[in-house]
Amino acid sequence: MPAKNGVHLFAITAIALVLISSVIQLVAASSGDRDSIYINCAHKCRRSCLTDNPDPSLLPTKLERLLFWDCPQNCQYNCMHWATSLYKANHEPVLQYYGKWPFIRLWGMQEPASVLFSLGNLWMHWNGYRALRRAIPKWFENRAIYRLNALLGVNTWLWSAVFHTRDFPLTEKLDYFSAMAGILFGLYLAIVRVFQLRSGSVRTVLGALAAIFFAGHVAYLSLWKFDYKYNMMAGVAVGMLGNLCWVGWGLVEWKRGYTWKILLSVILISTAMSLELLDFPPLWGVLDAHALWHAATIPLVKLWYSFVLDDIRWEVRKGKGKGRLEE
Repeated sequence: MPAKNGVHLFAITAIALVLISSVIQLVAASSGDRDSIYINCAHKCRRSCLTDNPDPSLLPTKLERLLFWDCPQNCQYNCMHWATSLYKANHEPVLQYYGKWPFIRLWGMQEPASVLFSLGNLWMHWNGYRALRRAIPKWFENRAIYRLNALLGVNTWLWSAVFHTRDFPLTEKLDYFSAMAGILFGLYLAIVRVFQLRSGSVRTVLGALAAIFFAGHVAYLSLWKFDYKYNMMAGVAVGMLGNLCWVGWGLVEWKRGYTWKILLSVILISTAMSLELLDFPPLWGVLDAHALWHAATIPLVKLWYSFVLDDIRWEVRKGKGKGRLEE
């Protein structure tokens, strides 16, 4: 069926490009890792790793080895916190190291709060997927789209948890590109639902355009120096287009008793995104603005699926979504 071909084209392209792009690495630098206090500490510490009897405190535990920590990386971690303690004692600003604040590790996880909240979002999307499987009749024309959108949500937060556990070029790309795939497919879903696109050909073209955009996005960020500003702006722009679709539809269809949910969802998501602008050193060494953003989205995922299920039930009661799509 043409519509399903559009969905499959987008999904296959997203998976393939994310895997191919993962071989291209990037290097980020921050003021902390250029600081002489940190550099001297890390240099002396790494020389100790090369001796026959390195300091046992520098050797990774079994769990840390499973997460690919080694002696030189433990040197970086220990020197980062040693330097940070000196800056704090002298009431100087806390610095970032290799693009990150000095977080306290937990069981080898670099950013434990973000990992926890990412898993919370993953669980909410998985519960949403299960609810959709139970609620959507097999004859409903958008069944595959809604279910794939939920699974992309699960995938997005899975790689977010992996990335915040260990920050490597591979895990960073899997996180960022999975997020863009989810946002872009969310726009596809919004256009199909809001404008009631029943033409299989139109859906296929729309899916192909989304796949082409995603291919260009991944290629640009993989073949040249990773442009963090562009990546953020592209994600926000695509997300805002989807939000505008839902807001317009919600205002037009206000007579439906559940449209307030999608309007409130858009408002709260936009508000939660502002947390990313704060960018402060982590409280207690674990809780920064990015972690708070992840925490704020957990209840919003539930609100989204509550809206989707209400909308599907309304459409089913009205007998919509039946039959084959138009060619």
